[in-house]
Amino acid sequence: MLHNKEFIRKKDLLFLLTKKEITLKYKRTVLGIFWSLLNPVLYAIVLFIAFKIFMRIQMENYTFFLLAALFPWNWFTASVTMSAVSLIGNMNLIKKIRFPRYFLVIATILAQLINFLFALPIIAAIAYFYGKGPGANWIFGVPILIICQFIAIAGICLIVAMTNAYFRDMEYLVAILISMLFWLTPIIYALKMIPEKYQIYLILNPFTYLINAWRELFMANFIDWNSIGISFGSSIVFFIIGVFVFFRLGRRLDEVI
Repeated sequence: MLHNKEFIRKKDLLFLLTKKEITLKYKRTVLGIFWSLLNPVLYAIVLFIAFKIFMRIQMENYTFFLLAALFPWNWFTASVTMSAVSLIGNMNLIKKIRFPRYFLVIATILAQLINFLFALPIIAAIAYFYGKGPGANWIFGVPILIICQFIAIAGICLIVAMTNAYFRDMEYLVAILISMLFWLTPIIYALKMIPEKYQIYLILNPFTYLINAWRELFMANFIDWNSIGISFGSSIVFFIIGVFVFFRLGRRLDEVI
């Protein structure tokens, strides 16, 4: 990412790696990429039954409320989970060919981004069904939020991928951390439900205000610049840390794998 000339010269390889990530994941499946869309939908149904029917949470349009958060959240979780093995799973390629190692991580994120882009028409249809949109703000809001989330995911994935190359326990720890982060992120509950005295700590989670911004855009056609600003700031922090960890530990990558 810091070597611009190298990136431009070998950007075709990044395209091929991204294509490989997509084709290998859904090879010999009937539904193909639609599996990535079914996951958040089915999860939303389960959460709706648990919290709306059994626990009877009083919230209007709760299904839409869940899906507006679960689709971008699914992009994050799939990217982090798969990036954990993006380096060790391509050991032969790393040892045989000289190319930017971070391409393997970025390709994983881009592949999951494409899955997310396929989900946008579904979200738009749901928004139209509920009479909430889509609106003109989507034209500006969606690209801005995608860039913001990409930065956050890239930083986290760079840390996870490189750390797992050194300590293989990270691959199993990631699943636990993602589960914990799910409940610490306002996905099944609204941000305003969190006591105000605790909300300052939510800045430590880059997806707190990012999910809130996605939800405001999808459900109200509103660009929440405050949430975007906070999430962008925390995303940049994670990105800088991720780049530092990746290139610092990456000096001995060929030795450890």
